[in-house]
Amino acid sequence: MEKFLFEEMQMFSADLTVFLKKTYFILPTWKWIALAIGITLAFVLRPVVQWIFKQLKTHNPIAKRYAKSFSNYLFRFEIERPLAWIFIILMLFALDDGLELSGKFVTYYEYLLKAFLGFHAIRIVYYMVDAMGYVFADLASKTESKMDDNLVPFATKAIKVLVVVMGFLLILQSFGLNVMSLMAGLGLGGLALALAAQDTAANLFGSVTILVDNPFQVGDWVKVKDMEGTVEEVGFRSTRVRTFYNSVITIPNAMMAKETIDNMGVRPFRRVRQIIGIAYETPPDRIKEFCDRVRYSIKQDHTVNPETVVVNFNGYADSQLNVLVQFHLQVFTGPEEMEHQQAIFIEILKIAAELKVDFAYPTQTVYYRGGGEADSQQAQQTAIT
Repeated sequence: MEKFLFEEMQMFSADLTVFLKKTYFILPTWKWIALAIGITLAFVLRPVVQWIFKQLKTHNPIAKRYAKSFSNYLFRFEIERPLAWIFIILMLFALDDGLELSGKFVTYYEYLLKAFLGFHAIRIVYYMVDAMGYVFADLASKTESKMDDNLVPFATKAIKVLVVVMGFLLILQSFGLNVMSLMAGLGLGGLALALAAQDTAANLFGSVTILVDNPFQVGDWVKVKDMEGTVEEVGFRSTRVRTFYNSVITIPNAMMAKETIDNMGVRPFRRVRQIIGIAYETPPDRIKEFCDRVRYSIKQDHTVNPETVVVNFNGYADSQLNVLVQFHLQVFTGPEEMEHQQAIFIEILKIAAELKVDFAYPTQTVYYRGGGEADSQQAQQTAIT
């Protein structure tokens, strides 16, 4: 019985050995099995490795101590995901060496791994450039010059584009392609490409012109042709302006570079000018008192330049007496200007109510003469127009 079992075991072992050594689709069976087990194990380990990297990132003492450090900004991104994939891909490369894979299969296998490795490496470098951009943005915010505040986001975007392009070329190079020859071959279509991309090139040069000439800063209130709003971002191709309707206008930088830009944000003072119409029935002494009270009240606002305050009766209109109110506010934002202007205008209304000065509205007086007994009488009718 024992001899029979021993012979059966030997036969099974021999059959198993033949099966494992038999080649199916380029590789022996045992290599297919080992490869499947290794790949399955790698995909099972990936979330575990990602969790470990996440714990290391979360409990990093440097990031906690220095809120504006490079590592703190870098760890705001999901950097543990590409790191885990890179670790798993390196394990699969080690599996390739251990199994001594050969032939065309190993070529395609390695190409696939190199593509994934390159993609996640580019992703990590991309995050690193973003983190460095935040660090330099913090440094730029501490300087008096505003040019570096615009230059840092522009340079960060340019470097990120360069990272993606160079990474893609390196991946192609790892596939055995001669990238330099490929780029030289594209020179035949360079002229057509340049003609097709001339608008893009014009906008790019416009971006450089804006950064060098510095006609406005992010946050400035600008007027360009019939467009008006606050600058939100200066990009490669265009500048985004937030209008006072809360919409966003995208203006090509080529247009911004050649058009006249009225930068309202750099005004040291902002003029407020208003014509107040009061009724013709207002006595002269009350007009003078009204002007004096309004002039004094405006000068009490700490943002008003007192030397520029003008409040005077300056003209006769069809249905009102014109009082010119003009002054300059030393404010830096549109909302702040509106707030102080509103406070001053409300104070003018209070003064008018105290002095019983009536504001005029458009009126028309018509005189007519009737017949008979009414010849000696005049009737007056006032119609609001």
